[in-house]
Amino acid sequence: MVKVVSKILITTTLIFTFFANNLFSENVSEDYVKFVTGSVSDKTAVLLHLSITEETDSLVATLPEKALDFVAENVPVIGNVEGMKELTAAAIPLVKLDEQDDFDLLWNMFKLFPDDIIRTAILSSFSEVVQNNRQFVYCYLPDIHTFIAENIASASYSSPACLQAVKLLGKIADLTSFELLFRIVYQNHDVHLTETAVKALEGILPISQAYLSKFITKESVSIAEKNLLFSLIQENKNIPSFFKADIAENALSTTIITVEDVSKISSSAIELQLATIKEIKDLSWTRASSTVAKFFPLAQKEFEVGLITESDFLEIISCLQTLATTHSVAVLLDYLGTLNSLMAVSSETFNESVILTVINALGALGDKSSFDNLLYVTYLPYPETVVTAARNALAGLKW
Repeated sequence: MVKVVSKILITTTLIFTFFANNLFSENVSEDYVKFVTGSVSDKTAVLLHLSITEETDSLVATLPEKALDFVAENVPVIGNVEGMKELTAAAIPLVKLDEQDDFDLLWNMFKLFPDDIIRTAILSSFSEVVQNNRQFVYCYLPDIHTFIAENIASASYSSPACLQAVKLLGKIADLTSFELLFRIVYQNHDVHLTETAVKALEGILPISQAYLSKFITKESVSIAEKNLLFSLIQENKNIPSFFKADIAENALSTTIITVEDVSKISSSAIELQLATIKEIKDLSWTRASSTVAKFFPLAQKEFEVGLITESDFLEIISCLQTLATTHSVAVLLDYLGTLNSLMAVSSETFNESVILTVINALGALGDKSSFDNLLYVTYLPYPETVVTAARNALAGLKW
């Protein structure tokens, strides 16, 4: 009797198990079963043919994460055996990055595989979603900076992963990435890397006004570097004019130096001076009038020794006129006094274009303090064109 009951129980259990298995198997996707029961290559094959949408079975949708969990668990133990890299590469594009754990899972793969294809894919996935998920990526910034620096140090700066990392920094747009990107542009190792870094800086520069204002005045930053930064700022369409003008003023101030031999001033410094003067003038940045006035005596010496052309010097005088402040009047009036003193001694150093520009500027400014020096012009042996200009300027003074 006991044997009969046992047989009945066993039979019942087998029948129940059979129907339960059939019922379960009918509800589970073949892809899921193949992935779970298959080899590493089988798992990879499933992922390569997988497209995850809103209609995808919920179990199947978890396969990319399961694949990476499988890799994370086994590679540290058995090493990067055949097929693991391919499985990882197949899973990465399918991972939906919604939470910090998702990003951490991919970043773990980044550290686990020193492989350009894997790392490029991970950085690309981050780039696609980082605009709305910056908070999940900030924690990796130091590692990304180190990764780029190591690639540059090993001359691997044109690798796809390095370029993708630089692109990602541009999308994250964090100030901590500025100096690394700027050095990349300045050092110009590779045209593709340089272009990518310039693009990456476009989003960082507009949010860095206070920092850049200090950076461009540092003694440790060379004139060539200041020239480059000034150029990058001026070319950036997303930076407001007042920011550009402020940077121009700060940059100009760093070029005002005292030297015994003016001719030793570098061409890079001259280039920066002229570029900043043009920007200040174009934007009518009156706040820089004091700085331009301090620069003017140096500009005179540079003109005298031929470091800047006549047209350059006239542009500087025109800038003072445009700014139209008491600083402008004072410095131009003092210069006219110097020219008059020289003319009283000899006409050999006389430059008609320069003195006409100074006189016309003082006339346009109309400050009555210019009266004595303008009147003195009419008593000196200047050509009639200069004397007439002085009389016209005198007539326009405001009393």
